[in-house]
Amino acid sequence: MIRVLISENTPGEADEIAHKLASAEDIQVVGYARDGLEAAQMAAQLRPDVALIHTRLAGMDGFQACQMARVAAVETGCVLLAPPGEEDEDTWRRAMVAGARGLLSTEASAAHLLSVVQEVGTAKQSKDQHEYQLVTDPSKMPVTIAITGAKGGIGKTTLATNLAICLQHQFPGQVVLVDFVGQYGDVPLLLDMRPRVGLGELMLHEELDADLVQSHLTEHSSGLQILAAPNGTDIGRMGTQIDVTSAANLVSILRSEYRFVVFDLPALAGNVSAYLFSRCNFVVVVTYLLDLAAIRDTSTLIESLAQTQMPNDRIKLVVNRRSQRNPFSIADLQQTVNHPIDAQVPEDVVTVTSALNEGIPVVLKAPGSAVAKAIKKLCNSLIAELPTQAQATPRAAAQPARDVDLQGKPAVTVN
Repeated sequence: MIRVLISENTPGEADEIAHKLASAEDIQVVGYARDGLEAAQMAAQLRPDVALIHTRLAGMDGFQACQMARVAAVETGCVLLAPPGEEDEDTWRRAMVAGARGLLSTEASAAHLLSVVQEVGTAKQSKDQHEYQLVTDPSKMPVTIAITGAKGGIGKTTLATNLAICLQHQFPGQVVLVDFVGQYGDVPLLLDMRPRVGLGELMLHEELDADLVQSHLTEHSSGLQILAAPNGTDIGRMGTQIDVTSAANLVSILRSEYRFVVFDLPALAGNVSAYLFSRCNFVVVVTYLLDLAAIRDTSTLIESLAQTQMPNDRIKLVVNRRSQRNPFSIADLQQTVNHPIDAQVPEDVVTVTSALNEGIPVVLKAPGSAVAKAIKKLCNSLIAELPTQAQATPRAAAQPARDVDLQGKPAVTVN
């Protein structure tokens, strides 16, 4: 039922409007206002779905009454009624400034009036849409995370894969991992998967939509969705297809479908990488302490991210393969990079190599290992920084944003 408030400038005018609306079974007139102040007051008190407000009301005119009603009753859609011949450009401008949803002649036909009232009145149904929840509920707002590094071979893809698995465990069915590393993407290898299609085939399409993107995803046994990198034969074709516009469309579609979008992303891929970094809530920069070039290049990468006006707290620095045997120290890194270290993943060659060779993420194969605990701690720290504590599905509801292992037991903190 659409509840309507009607105002009138002259006696009997509201009755004429009500008569035009009487043929519609889904419309109920809930009040009549005789001046501007009363129209705004009744809108605030009755909270109608639609308020039909005359532009020439006594005292407070219809434009001001509309403006007050929009502030006092934000869910009410105001439609201004103007005398014949006054629905000109200036009136339209004033109506828009006042927040009106429409402008009609007081002599509009019953069919036209009904059409506008029903269109404005059913706008409240937008609350039932999935997109409304994404817009208004912080616990459902999509989060995009890029995992990157200034040097190859530092364990970036291993971290991206395991972090995505951790998120998938806490938010089942709400996580997608995008392998954006070209022909060198190893995400499927680390998960023992052989996708038939992926990013390369997807980017051959001129236009993207949710169904098309979904058809190019491959599901891991954990429930994690994977958009695989193009294989070697497709990388050349993809290079001619992917651009910032294509990347923008892809991100928008994935964000509308998934709670978490994780990108395994190279640092140096031109405008596309720069754009994707700009769309991310977090950019996780992975480095290690094994050579000076990695430390220097990490500093350059963080400086370049900062120059894009990215807030410092969105950049998370992770030291991988941390060991007392590293030729450089944490102090050396901090002196060069001048950025806080958010996580340290210890070196464990045997455990990590075994997991890689078997295609089982270390957080699943060896959840009690120091490496797995460090990754899970990073995952929980990212979740804890969301606008409000993220609410997982019932399966994970008992696992708030704290250190947990994948069996739901408290995890030992790794410093």
